[in-house]
Amino acid sequence: MPSPEATFDSLAITSDLQALVKGATSSEVALFAYLSCLLFVYRGSPASEWGYGFSATQSYAPYSDELSTGIALLVRSRFLAESEHGLRLTSAGADELSGMAGLKRFSDRLLFIRAATSSALAIPLPQVGASLTAEPELRRALELSSTRPLLDDAGIGALHDHFVALAQAVPESSDLLTPAVVWLSYLGSTLDGLDARSS
Repeated sequence: MPSPEATFDSLAITSDLQALVKGATSSEVALFAYLSCLLFVYRGSPASEWGYGFSATQSYAPYSDELSTGIALLVRSRFLAESEHGLRLTSAGADELSGMAGLKRFSDRLLFIRAATSSALAIPLPQVGASLTAEPELRRALELSSTRPLLDDAGIGALHDHFVALAQAVPESSDLLTPAVVWLSYLGSTLDGLDARSS
């Protein structure tokens, strides 16, 4: 069984992306869940308290088995449905999301999820995914082409310098959308630099 957090996040992220781009793929749900978790860590919480973990595989990153299992269960339960635009909430799914969002256990997560998904308003969705591959944990996992956990105790230190610099770049920001967009833009610029050096 997936964690309740994975179930809630799958519904909330699909709902947000449905409003932005008419639907969501499973990989996009995982991508924005990972970005949400990164923002959770940026705000000072340990990744271990997010409710489920992420890994990088040889073919897919970020990946969460709990999200994948949760999405499959939500489709079987008819809370999510496949469409030409990807996954969409059904009316039953919208009711489920509304009920869960009323609980403090889940409502606190919306701050991070909404900041993550709203970044796709400022940065084209495909570019969000491309930029995130320059995040230190993902970049190292992709370079090693190995299956490995993300955001564990050994890897979280690689984010520390990024987050210190980010906090200095947006010291007056009271929301999380601004840091998310600034960081994704920075990561995207480092990809441009890597492409230039490799060409």
